[in-house]
Order: sequence, then structure tokens, then C-alpha cells
Amino acid sequence: MITIAAVIAALLAFIVFLQPKWKALKETRSDFARTENKLKESPWPRDSERLQTILNNYQKTLSSGKQSGLKSFSEETLKKATSLFNDKINDEYGSAALFINKASQIEYKDQYDRMNSTFQNQRIYLDQFIFGMDESTVEPEKFKMLLKVWTAEKLVNLALEHKLRIAQDRSLRTGPHNQYFAAKISVLPERAYILDEGDKAPFLLEFPVRITVRCSMKNFLSFVAALQTEPVFLPMVQMEMLTDTSPANRISDEEGNLSMSDLEITIVCSSFYHPSAEQSKSAPKRSLPTLPPGA
Repeated sequence: MITIAAVIAALLAFIVFLQPKWKALKETRSDFARTENKLKESPWPRDSERLQTILNNYQKTLSSGKQSGLKSFSEETLKKATSLFNDKINDEYGSAALFINKASQIEYKDQYDRMNSTFQNQRIYLDQFIFGMDESTVEPEKFKMLLKVWTAEKLVNLALEHKLRIAQDRSLRTGPHNQYFAAKISVLPERAYILDEGDKAPFLLEFPVRITVRCSMKNFLSFVAALQTEPVFLPMVQMEMLTDTSPANRISDEEGNLSMSDLEITIVCSSFYHPSAEQSKSAPKRSLPTLPPGA
């Protein structure tokens, strides 16, 4: 009886205690083998001291060296790329956190109406089917609506400063009595980027605006240079150029540069915004595209 009881106790101990540990040991050995194979295939040394030396060197490169290190350079670049509307936000809202939390539909409507009125005085007439927004547009996050309006307004004003004419869509009329041709200005959907797939809130927001202009090559080149001149940062991400000039005619100057005087150019330029820490904490869960390498 004692022997039978001992055998039963041993079986129970094996089932309850030893079997789970044996299973865990097998899984650990399997994981170790996979890691070992990956290390064999990788170019990295398997010596911990050498790895630590390499790690220290990389950390030193990130925190020091040319331009105060890659980390500082990256932070300064991000700050410059997302600071276009900082002064406006601080003047009108006090801080980025208040801007994100307090921006309202009423403020958006007011900003849109002001922009639309200014454009009309310059004979630029927006149409919601092209522009993609109007004073009645409603989105959950109001601060994004304001950033879209500010981006479009800044881009158009910059084009006018450099003597570019906003093209019109001759197939679409707008206005109270459809008496005007609609301007070719479009607000495109914003793009949200994250660093890691598990991030709940975007690391960076991009607000692209598309416009079509008519101008000379000289004025266009001057405009392009101004897109990334302090404090403006509206990089051009797309371009399409058309001309009525016959290939038989001379279209370049003595130095070989294009010198056409009647161009129709469609471009997409973007502003960027880095959400505040407060926004990141309260952002809803959603699927976002991962920031591409080198972006």
C-alpha cells in the first residue's frame, strides 16, 4: 500500500509540478536554439564585451560629434519642420496643449470665412468640391481643420508673393450665382505617422495641399526656393508641369536652363505638426501607417 501510495504521489508530483517545468524547459531550449541560429547568421559579434563596446560607440555618435550628435540634429530638424505655426498657436491659444484641446468649430468657421473673403478680394474663388472643405465642415479633431486652413492660406499667399497666378477650373463655376470659375486649390487628407506599430497616437502629422498655378519658370523657381526658407517649411512632395510652348521653339536660356514663360504647374506641398505630449496620452486607438525609414 505504501509503495502504491508513493507511486501515485510521484505521478501527481510529475503531472502538477514537473511536467509544466519540463514543458517550459523545452520551449526555452527551442527559443535559445532559434536565437543562436539568428546570431550565427547576423554580422554582429557574439562576444558581450565587443557588443558593449560597439553599443557605447553608437551612443557616443548619437549624443556627440558633428552637429552635436545625430540625436540633437534629429530633434532640431523635427523642431524646424513642425514650427511653421508655433507663433500663431502661442499667440492665439497660449500653448500647443490648449490649441489641441480648445480648438472649436466656431473658430474654424471664423478662420475659413476670413481666408475665403481674403481670397475673393484677390479673385480666387474656392469651391468645396475642389477645395475639399467649407465653413460647414465638421471633423472630430478641430485643431486639424485649423491646420489645414492655415496651410492652404500660407501656400497660396506665398505663391501670390512670387507672382504666381492661381489657375481656374473652367469646367466648374462657383459663387452665389455660379458667376465665378473655381480655383484649383485642394486640401488633401492628412497623413499620420508613427514610429512603432504599437503606438496609440501619431508621432507626426502631415497636411498636404495641392494647387495649380500659371507662371514663368523664373518666378516658379523663386517660389520653390521660398518654400523652405526660414521660418517657412512647406516642402514640395509632388509636381506636374505643362506648357503650350512648341518643342520647335527655344525653351532654354544661354546657360541651358529652362526659361519658359507660360507654364501650368500643379504641386502638392505639406506642412507638418508634432502633437503635444498631452494629445499623445489622450489619443484614441486606431491603425496608423508606420513612419517609413529615413522619413
